[in-house]
Amino acid sequence: MTPSTTLPRRHLLAVSAAALSAAGLASWTGAAQAQATAAAAPKPLPGYAGWKAGNALIVHSSSTLETRRGAFGTSVVTPSSQLYVRNNLPAPDAAILDDRNAWVVRVEGVKNPREITLAELKTLGLETVATVLQCSGNGRGFFPTKPSGTPWTVGAAGCVVWSGVPVRNVVAALGGVASGMAYVTGTGGEKLPEGVDPLTVLVERSVPLKAMEDAILAWEMNGEPLSLAHGGPLRLIVPGYQGVNNIKYIKRLAFTEAQSQARIMQHGYRMTPPGAKASPDQPSVWEMTVKSWINGPLPEQGPLKPGMVQVHGVAFGGTRGIKGVEVSVDGGKTWQAAQLIGPDLGRFAWRQFVLPVRLGAGTHVLASRATDTAGNVQPEQREENVGGYNNASWADHASRCRWPELVAQPTPLRRLAPLACTLALAGLATASLAADPAELARGKQLFLTLQPACAVCHTLQAAGAQGQVGPVLDEIKPDANRVLSALRNGIGAMPSFAEKMTEKDMQAVARFVAHSTGAAP
Repeated sequence: MTPSTTLPRRHLLAVSAAALSAAGLASWTGAAQAQATAAAAPKPLPGYAGWKAGNALIVHSSSTLETRRGAFGTSVVTPSSQLYVRNNLPAPDAAILDDRNAWVVRVEGVKNPREITLAELKTLGLETVATVLQCSGNGRGFFPTKPSGTPWTVGAAGCVVWSGVPVRNVVAALGGVASGMAYVTGTGGEKLPEGVDPLTVLVERSVPLKAMEDAILAWEMNGEPLSLAHGGPLRLIVPGYQGVNNIKYIKRLAFTEAQSQARIMQHGYRMTPPGAKASPDQPSVWEMTVKSWINGPLPEQGPLKPGMVQVHGVAFGGTRGIKGVEVSVDGGKTWQAAQLIGPDLGRFAWRQFVLPVRLGAGTHVLASRATDTAGNVQPEQREENVGGYNNASWADHASRCRWPELVAQPTPLRRLAPLACTLALAGLATASLAADPAELARGKQLFLTLQPACAVCHTLQAAGAQGQVGPVLDEIKPDANRVLSALRNGIGAMPSFAEKMTEKDMQAVARFVAHSTGAAP
């Protein structure tokens, strides 16, 4: 090895550690690498979403599709063909769309409870509202702790226009809300798997009663009948609230004294502090907070020509409108006011913004910071939590772009050595963690015999499992740490197994799943 590529081992480790722990860089590069990997090996669209624009989406799994950051463009409304998809259970059979008007929803907790058809709902009023639809895990990919769940960056969101009947009109037609009710509870119409307690997988969420004033039962999205992928024939829309509260295929709308007892409400989607277990006393992911991000220019566009650049993106405030947006081209050291552009579709929609700025050669960190009409300012730091929810950090969402020097400068080989050696060391470290055959066999046995058995919900070819819920482990290829986190803490509708299993047994299952799918151990 020549002197120009040789470094003392102690120096190499120090440089490697510094590189991996640089402030803000690890989370950004991890998310960027995840999207780059997805782009390099695209998966086919699932059948129920086969009509979507595949080149605009990242297919994480059959139930999770993410809009590519560069596909958002500058229109206020996100095309249906490019909108993300997130399902907690497999989509129902498309036959439910054969006779949309015959769809029935049961309304309870009102003075005159009864079943009502979609055809009847259409006689009770019509309202159109533009809202931001966002998965509560949007931005999870920026968490350096790699929480269990899909590593979304910015693409689990979109701005769409809904049409339907206001919930308040339905309530009025049925005599009003019964006394003592505090929540609006929606129940989805997905088929539930056999052999599992329904409350552990049922998609049922409760939101505060005040949300009824803005909620609608929607049968149309962006001017078209609501598709199966987005909850057709009928979906509860709660403007300003995170996507999980907008119940697809709604079969029951109830006004209740207490929150739903379903696991997805009691333990799922809670702001659980690091190291803690999810519990009903922790904040639920309800209203969205003020948030924005840059959609252009982006790193994947490659080196850009120095000169005038139009920095643009989107901003929204949950249940509040946007007052203004600032843009920084130096990683937050200085800020300039951006211009809001395009039509204002109301307080629940997002606003497009732009800042024309002249940039010279070099690397620029482009960030945006929004302020809502109540004066709330988008934070610099995310709120750490086990599930990777509600990430509104402007620092996490920054875009790092390179403008080439006017005169190209050769890069000394010595400067590249630490990165190359860091990757080599990472490979050695990964190899050293490989599980032994006995541990893999133990992990497989536990996967099949746990109560509830992993095989009831999850599909994993190596275990002969064809689960009815998902996600499909062969598709998402979770590494061992991600599986272990899910077993310890639970995720979404999945319960925690920490009280049923030893740490050693959980590690065995995690290693078995990672090994079987070809993921990192």
